[in-house]
Amino acid sequence: MKVVSVTALFSAQGPRLSTLWLSESHDLLVTAINYLSVQLSGAIQVLLTSLKVGAIVLIVVGGILLGTKHSQAARLDIPSVSAPLAMGTIGVLLTALVPAMWAYNGFNDLGDLGEEILHPQKNIPRAIILGLLTVGVLYLLANVVYFRILPFAAVATSQHVASDAVQSFAGSRGAAWLTVAMAISALGALHVVVLTGARIPYAMARDGVFFRFAERVHPIFHTPSGALLFLGLIAALLALSGTFEELYSLFVFAVWIFFALTAIALFRLRSKEPNLSRTYRAWGYPWTPLIFLIAAIALTVNLWMVRPVRSSLGLVVILAGIPFFYRWRKPLAPPSQASAPE
Repeated sequence: MKVVSVTALFSAQGPRLSTLWLSESHDLLVTAINYLSVQLSGAIQVLLTSLKVGAIVLIVVGGILLGTKHSQAARLDIPSVSAPLAMGTIGVLLTALVPAMWAYNGFNDLGDLGEEILHPQKNIPRAIILGLLTVGVLYLLANVVYFRILPFAAVATSQHVASDAVQSFAGSRGAAWLTVAMAISALGALHVVVLTGARIPYAMARDGVFFRFAERVHPIFHTPSGALLFLGLIAALLALSGTFEELYSLFVFAVWIFFALTAIALFRLRSKEPNLSRTYRAWGYPWTPLIFLIAAIALTVNLWMVRPVRSSLGLVVILAGIPFFYRWRKPLAPPSQASAPE
């Protein structure tokens, strides 16, 4: 759950340098925590997630019990939605989905930790399904409260709708405490990205398709130290390269390209090796992955049309990795003797 928390933090007015300093300091702090201990970083993530869920639950419960339902007259400003569905409408919808896809992006992060999870065949699908259901229910309930308390126009134009909703029934002090909770939530979103993201260059380096320093495991802390330092450096540079909206748009554009490739790979593997023993099965195959593939292509193409320059730069960076991959590619060798992260 990222979009409400991070948007609330970065929508505050202030000098750009202050925001950059805040981003840099958070990045360095989270990288240091993950560098020192896997167990500590996992415990911190549980704590931050609990605070985040607790804040949303308080909004929902407070809004239902204490919030005043806006008048029927206020509903009259809801715009008509009877316009025919056209390409322009679909484009606007896909553009509006970009921050939502950033919010829900965490569904794929658990797979990066698969090697370090006990009984992954059972625990990974359970955690993904439970996590998606929890996030979906919380977001739906929060939006029910927002539209119950605030008029449609207020929700549509607000830059911090959660704070506005809380202020309507808890006053400015309650909204201030919500801002603190959302700042902590933003730190949790950053933390989980560093926690899971470092495992990707670590695994690639161990398989011989990335810089060798990224496979280093710290002899004392047993953390993927090389990959963490690399990820922290890249994150710090990206934080200096644009606004928050530009960064999450670039992220969504890049990651959904690989989601589309994953769906294509699923079709290809099913075709080439139909009898291969598989731990996981895709429900509703081939329709569910086909729908997912179409949605991923539509989202990325539309985002490229909306932000052609920045999206093209992101695509160039992705394509630049292809020659490196073929340069490093070699027959699979036995895994390195370095111990995996605990």
